[in-house]
Amino acid sequence: MSNSRSLPRLLTEIRACRVCAGSLPLGPRPVLQASASARLLIVGQAPGAKVHASGVPWDDASGERLRDWMGIDAQTFYDAARIAIVPMGFCYPGRGSGGDNPPRPECAPLWHERLLALMPDVRLTLLVGQYAQRYFLGNRRKASLTETVEAWREYAPACVPLPHPSPRNTPWLQRHPWFAHDVLPALRERVAEALSITQQAGADPHKKENQKMTHPAITVQRVYEPLPEDGQACFLVDRLWPRGMRKEKLAHVSWVKDVAPSTELRQWFHKDPAQWDEFERRYIAELDANRAAWEPIAEASKTRPVVLLYSSHETVRNNATVLRDYLMKKRRK
Repeated sequence: MSNSRSLPRLLTEIRACRVCAGSLPLGPRPVLQASASARLLIVGQAPGAKVHASGVPWDDASGERLRDWMGIDAQTFYDAARIAIVPMGFCYPGRGSGGDNPPRPECAPLWHERLLALMPDVRLTLLVGQYAQRYFLGNRRKASLTETVEAWREYAPACVPLPHPSPRNTPWLQRHPWFAHDVLPALRERVAEALSITQQAGADPHKKENQKMTHPAITVQRVYEPLPEDGQACFLVDRLWPRGMRKEKLAHVSWVKDVAPSTELRQWFHKDPAQWDEFERRYIAELDANRAAWEPIAEASKTRPVVLLYSSHETVRNNATVLRDYLMKKRRK
């Protein structure tokens, strides 16, 4: 039986499973995403209460940050034909004194091997958190999550170990700036490559001539962090010059202030940051009407990696992330 026919049957079997129902405070509701054609696999811990309620994987603040780390938008993230999301525990495990309980131990031994066998085209696996790393890396895992993530090059090209993107882990990210400087650019490149591979009928997917590579990566970064090394085109995409930043430090950065949100839109959003969705919609409308502002960035991204620099303390909901997603969509079209 083909994978495309047998995988839906297995997913139906998983959703009907009641093995650990008595241990789940909200009852069983497996939340996962899988397809026989998936190119990228995300293995996290277990759904939180919000994800349990919606039934949508990573439908929370952790998911927003994970998508930002990967350099993709929500539409790409939830494209089951390309991305599989198979946590260590499929159902919400409830809360303990220090946060959510660990994933239920029954899921991985019951289902993971069978699921992965039906997804033979996976080229990259993201191991999010210590439970996924312990299960998939075994003895290759280091003594701590930090050491494992720091040794990410050892697990290439098949895996990338990551910390959990939960807001609770913000102090960890602040203590380890090398993660943003070293790991995230490489992660985004590998994600783009994994999702861009196209297999011709009857062709060997491992042969280089059968692989279609994407354009160079487009990433975002706070302007106050150390600038990327040579070879990357850096654009400051804020309308105002960064406070306290000397112009000599950004001598090799192109300031494209006209690509930033209009003064009126920026001031409106600052008064009510909860209106993020509306801000994003209005900003995209401004970009649609101002092609000349973003076209130089799009042209540069055809030949080398591009970094969009911003000054905001908000690392997910800022104009640079909207602009990055906008440019990536334009390139795909």
